[in-house]
Amino acid sequence: MAAARHAVILVAGASTRTRPLTEHRPKPLIPLLGQPLLAHILDELVGLVDRVTLVVGYRADQIIAAFGESYRGIALRYVHQTVINGTAGALLAAAPIDEPFFVLYGDNLIDRADVIGVSQHRYAVAGLRVVDPRSFGILDVQNGLVYRIIEKPANPPADALVNPGIYHFDEAVFPLLRQIIPSPRGELELTDLIALLANHRPIACHICTGHWIPVGTPWDALLAARFLLARMAQSRIANGAQIDPDADLEGVVVIGEGAVIGPQARIVGPAVIGPRAVVGPGALVIASALEAGATIGNGAMVGGSVIGAEVMVGAGAMISHSWVDDRAQIGPHAVLAATERVDVQPVAVVHGALTLAEMRTRGAIVAAGTVVTPVGQIPH
Repeated sequence: MAAARHAVILVAGASTRTRPLTEHRPKPLIPLLGQPLLAHILDELVGLVDRVTLVVGYRADQIIAAFGESYRGIALRYVHQTVINGTAGALLAAAPIDEPFFVLYGDNLIDRADVIGVSQHRYAVAGLRVVDPRSFGILDVQNGLVYRIIEKPANPPADALVNPGIYHFDEAVFPLLRQIIPSPRGELELTDLIALLANHRPIACHICTGHWIPVGTPWDALLAARFLLARMAQSRIANGAQIDPDADLEGVVVIGEGAVIGPQARIVGPAVIGPRAVVGPGALVIASALEAGATIGNGAMVGGSVIGAEVMVGAGAMISHSWVDDRAQIGPHAVLAATERVDVQPVAVVHGALTLAEMRTRGAIVAAGTVVTPVGQIPH
């Protein structure tokens, strides 16, 4: 059985749950450490596939402009889901395909090992163990074969495997996709394909061994960024970066071209300081990512956060476990504080890269272009 050299990635949705991060960009272009979310997914496919079909819809022009005709040796094809009618409709839009192929969702950080895992069988679905499976589709597995996916059961078994959205199919699925009827929410669900296919072909189950981070909310995007930071293994400093001799760099730190680190500034890794970003004198950046052109003012503190492109953080401001989107302004001495939300049960699988407390700690989500001033001040 030949493994797929083709992947279909579904990226058509408008993703209202990730607003405000997706008010001015599609979800696949949410920046994570200087690269779009979609680039991190494609990175896991390099060397495994020769071509990727991207099923686009919402703000498709931005995705096409960002990625063009190829990515790291992978040829890219774009098809438009003209009617946004569900994930099965999205895959049907990719037809015709006359070879084995993977199907992936464009909003999950996945592990290369699990893509390889599903490729070992002609038809396969990945299964993932999570702490609380009640909010997921559950695989009905019997004798190692998958027979259906049960959506969000109230009382899943203790050993339940959830559906992380990693599939291996071939051209035989397309006639079956045309048989799917709308679900109660009015969409054609890709999960309904499994029961139809199981009536004709054995569907293997690959139990995931790698990480899995779904980006369904802005908090998930922040968690994804912090996970990617935690996995960084090596510091890199661009030749054009300017680092004051009195600045202090600790741990794994990546500094981009044209970045400026001022005197007495302290960067505690893992951290990414993007191109042309400025960390002012006496400022402190801990376990955070600064996108291109961000400025951290004198004596300001940023911890566990993502600071978007061209953001201005004023002198003495304090930002903890927050996402400040592009071009926002945080005034001098403003505070974005964070608390641990013990009521939150993270669904991401990070294999110890982050502690549960870190995954539960949340500050603020600041929309692009927003001006935040200290209490008692009126923005101009």
